[in-house]
Amino acid sequence: MSAAAKKPQWVYEHDRAAAPEATTNGWVRGVYRDAVEYTTSSKKSRGVAFLFGGVLTALGAGFFCWLLLDSMLRAIQNDAHWTDFVVDLPGFIVFSTVGLFALYFFGRLEFFKPLDLPILFDRERRKVYRLVEDLDEKGRTTRRRQVTVIEHDWDDIVAEHGVTTYTTGSSASRQHTLALMVRDKNPGDFTGPITPENTPPYVDGFALGDGKVLTEFSTPRVWEHVRRYMNDNGPALPPGEQLADTSVPVTWWDSLGAVSVFGPGYVNRWRESWGWMLIVHLFSPVMFPLALLMATTNWASYKTAYPVQWPRDVLDKVGPPLSPEHVYAHSDNRASGRRA
Repeated sequence: MSAAAKKPQWVYEHDRAAAPEATTNGWVRGVYRDAVEYTTSSKKSRGVAFLFGGVLTALGAGFFCWLLLDSMLRAIQNDAHWTDFVVDLPGFIVFSTVGLFALYFFGRLEFFKPLDLPILFDRERRKVYRLVEDLDEKGRTTRRRQVTVIEHDWDDIVAEHGVTTYTTGSSASRQHTLALMVRDKNPGDFTGPITPENTPPYVDGFALGDGKVLTEFSTPRVWEHVRRYMNDNGPALPPGEQLADTSVPVTWWDSLGAVSVFGPGYVNRWRESWGWMLIVHLFSPVMFPLALLMATTNWASYKTAYPVQWPRDVLDKVGPPLSPEHVYAHSDNRASGRRA
């Protein structure tokens, strides 16, 4: 597989609408008096990287290790010359190293990590706050169960819509990302306007939303929600949308429901979308074993995860979160006002 990553496909401006409609894509987890909180966690994808990147790579490497070990044992039984091990022994060491490294690398991405690292948009102070892990220059955790708040000025944010094309033989797929880049306050020789071909120097940047879910049409709409909220006093939730489900799987059974159509809510899924359920069950000889593995890594990831909270100084600025009832009523009132 190869990936072709280029300059951003689009750059969105603060004073111009990026889309006719706005959406949170179900990623707003909390609403405050003058702030909205986006989640960066997805129950469906938790543990997936370790399964496909770590476990499957380790299984593939283990298979080749088994073949090479079997070859070496046969050679020993036949009193083979040492030259017969010139390929087998180094190969065994290489594949063993690859398998162990894959488990270690992807395990670090999935286990003993925060449950969520939310992003807070404060329109009263025109600030963006985000929680990040304490990492060293090599990306290693410096303090377990400790997070740091990073603060950005909203006016320094530049939204970039990136598109990466992945090719596998004759097929191709595109992944969309929404990156909020932070401009350097000392732009040097840069002169506007900001375009995909002419971007200012950046000092930081972070992703908003899940690139596995974003599309060509939803990406600008997510940015449009944030832009309207921060610049045009837009609603925290567009009419008809719900707050993100931030409940955490407690049991393995809960994880099975989070990553597949099986598990809790199985009967309701048949009632709500029997056609889709029928298609899934036609492929159940493949889908069900995969769901079991995904549920296991998902459950293990959540079992080792730890919750994080905003520091008191941030909460003192934005105040307590509003109740869901208050949020939905406020959203409905805004919608009624616009129709009137």
